[in-house]
Amino acid sequence: MKPALLAAGLILAAVTAAGSELAAGWQALTNYRAKEALQVFDRALASADPAVAREARFGRGVALLDKQPVTASQVEEARGLFTALADSGTDDPAQGARFFLGRIAQHHLAQSDPAEAARQFRQLIAGHENSVWAQSALGRLVLLTIYELAPSLPPAARLSEAEKLLAYAHTPAAETEVHLAIADAVFFYRLPAAGALPHLLAAERLGRIDWTLRRDVLVQIAELSRLTGDRPQAAQFYRTFLKENPRDLRDYIVKERLAEMEKPSP
Repeated sequence: MKPALLAAGLILAAVTAAGSELAAGWQALTNYRAKEALQVFDRALASADPAVAREARFGRGVALLDKQPVTASQVEEARGLFTALADSGTDDPAQGARFFLGRIAQHHLAQSDPAEAARQFRQLIAGHENSVWAQSALGRLVLLTIYELAPSLPPAARLSEAEKLLAYAHTPAAETEVHLAIADAVFFYRLPAAGALPHLLAAERLGRIDWTLRRDVLVQIAELSRLTGDRPQAAQFYRTFLKENPRDLRDYIVKERLAEMEKPSP
């Protein structure tokens, strides 16, 4: 999800419920209209209500990162806005600003700074572990841990560090994201594939995987269960895949696998 859409999605319901004058700005961002969003936020920068003014500064920073093409000057202005907000409070704009400081370090600089991105995400999680911003940052910190922060560590050690971050996942969405990231890394690094199975099972049980990805996860669970000798579990997930995806191109091979699973032992 684009950062601006993420921010708008997290904020829009709350500000709309509060009758905020800034709701139109967040709505504009969800509709890919960054210029219009900037106009809304800029009008509110001088608001007599400190809360509205802070949210407007946050909104301007987010819109700057979404206004195409994103220039270096836009990134620097956004970073300045976010730094001031993150260092001057603990409210929602402060937390969101800390999240976007991590995003800037990770994605918006001429040369990414994974260590700085991780520092911002860790600080956010340490201070506001249960917030939507911290839970959204967790999956990004996991990816940094697996792929970027300690390239000298063997992949298995990086995944071990990533697994420790599961302790901070307090929403089904965040937990699913962490489990899937670890499972993907098992395949990416060509580690023993059985290590991905518990993470795939955990993600599937949480019920938050979108339909397109769920198809792949069902097949992966079934195949890994078969390879590790758990025939009943393999058959269960093959059947689930066929029931949910009757027109998938993998239909033939899955049916063959299922027929093998259900053959009576000689």
